[in-house]
Amino acid sequence: MTLLRRIFEEKRHFIYPLIGAIVVNAALYLAVIYPLSLRVANGERSAQEAAGARAAARAEYEAVRATISGKDLADLELKKFYGDVLPPDQSAAHRLLFGKVQELSQTANVNVLDRTSEPSRERDSDLGKLTQTVVLVGDYRNIRRFIHDLETAPDFIVLENVALSQGQERDQRLNVTLRVATYFREN
Repeated sequence: MTLLRRIFEEKRHFIYPLIGAIVVNAALYLAVIYPLSLRVANGERSAQEAAGARAAARAEYEAVRATISGKDLADLELKKFYGDVLPPDQSAAHRLLFGKVQELSQTANVNVLDRTSEPSRERDSDLGKLTQTVVLVGDYRNIRRFIHDLETAPDFIVLENVALSQGQERDQRLNVTLRVATYFREN
């Protein structure tokens, strides 16, 4: 112990300032640096939360923008559908159904025995509907071809119902009753 006491007494003019500097550093750390480091950590946490909130807001904004863009595109497509695809009136719808059924029956080699048309109005809509019931006679393969051609035609014709019955006993031909429809704009 005497050695430590002797060193301390001889080097006291170095040791006291060193101890003072250590105490001042500890006091500065506790009074200034530690509270600032807590503030910085809180600031970083707040910045991360703000970045997350910003990312969520950006995603929501993009979703809303996509919805608006999709709605505009849907409106444009709907106008195009009404203008280019649907017949403009009942007489055009009748010509479409009559002409398409006649054309496809000749192409598929089936006979049209009977046809009736019935217009109707769709509730709460400015669309009308023209339904045509068609009785066809032909071979199974030709009937199938007719139905396929009707369903894949670019015209807006809906095949609503198909009723199949056998012809006479010795006849291999089928009788098919189809209900087809199209819609048109009513002004």
